[in-house]
Amino acid sequence: MESIYGIGGITLSRLGTLSPAALKAMFSPESSDTLITLLTISGSGITSPIYLADGYTKRISETADEVIYGVTSNSVDYTFLPIEITLPSEEQDATPRCSLTIHDVTRYLTPIIRSINQAPSVNIKLVLNSSPNVIEAEFDGLLMSGISYNASTVTAELTVESMDSEPFPAHTCTPSYFPGLF
Repeated sequence: MESIYGIGGITLSRLGTLSPAALKAMFSPESSDTLITLLTISGSGITSPIYLADGYTKRISETADEVIYGVTSNSVDYTFLPIEITLPSEEQDATPRCSLTIHDVTRYLTPIIRSINQAPSVNIKLVLNSSPNVIEAEFDGLLMSGISYNASTVTAELTVESMDSEPFPAHTCTPSYFPGLF
């Protein structure tokens, strides 16, 4: 498959599954819609899932000290933090990989990242700002590895667990497994 590099590595086969409104938001400068990336980080060492969005549609909460913007999608509030993400390609000869940069100037993620001891799992959803409850595309089963951070950013690589090291077939043809062969 040929990749279209200007839109985050989404391939032609993935474009066929997006709605016409999502395609218009991606390709038309006149579109009032934009695609928003919703990111869910969960796993061992994370007490409750972290919900982040790279855009916002409303105020999620407001205190005397701060105002938090974000997106509500399917009754879940996603907090707005600027995110740079390269979506996985669908090339058959390569393991899907994403690069992820979260601009964490509020230092919301840094204490959580410091406390984890295993690679957290990540779910990525793409929605339109006009219809955040409709999921245009979803990438599930990603693991966050190679995590590094500094005063303002958290960077990581998102990968899929490789099945290349698993034996195939699962059993060898020995008398204990296949007594009828011998």
